[in-house]
Amino acid sequence: MDSAVTQRRTQVERRHESEEALLDAAADLVAERGVERASLASIGTRAGASRGLPNHHFGSKDALVARLARRAQNKIDDAMVAAATRGGRRVEDIPGLERLQTAVDTYLTRFEDPTNDDRALIVMWGATFPTEASVEGMLDADRRSRDGWTGLIEQGQQDGSIRADVDPPTGAILLQSLLRGLAASLLVDGHLTDKRQVREASQEWILAFLASRGEGTTTPLDSHLCCSEPSRSTTDLQVPRH
Repeated sequence: MDSAVTQRRTQVERRHESEEALLDAAADLVAERGVERASLASIGTRAGASRGLPNHHFGSKDALVARLARRAQNKIDDAMVAAATRGGRRVEDIPGLERLQTAVDTYLTRFEDPTNDDRALIVMWGATFPTEASVEGMLDADRRSRDGWTGLIEQGQQDGSIRADVDPPTGAILLQSLLRGLAASLLVDGHLTDKRQVREASQEWILAFLASRGEGTTTPLDSHLCCSEPSRSTTDLQVPRH
């Protein structure tokens, strides 16, 4: 019995490792060539596997894109949680506005030195623009992202740190658009502007737009959670999501 359990576990581990290698290859190719030119066969070849292995594991390119998008989001979310809980704080004890500020700063910090997962996430988002695009998995990722920002705004309204008159879904779309636009601009030209100033200006905009009366009296740069210099704890985490 023990050997059968061990064998099944080993099979699961091997499958996981194989899928991660394929996702790594997919991130590389999407970041380099875009979604359309990153075929399943080329992903298998880049991963050092058979050309048909991606189809065996994921079933379709859209399913692979969906998994890649979810993995990239998970990595960003892990970095956000790590930044928010630095110093032993519990996420549930942090006001919604501060959590949102930390999330924004962590997101923008990643795009100062993006991984291929980060770059691929923005490239896949751009692939949804054509009217005949078929990237349903990325649309699902888009909805998860908006739901995450909406939830943070709603939490801030419940704890009083975010204005009650802000419509959460509208605020989420504005936040998502701000961050995606900035990330895309930094990917196109990393020397476009001073990146720290971009993060600082983003924090000021958030306070002006979302903070309840009295919440914006302190500049976000005074918080140890906001606009910190990039570090491994906020840029290189590799697990679940937002």
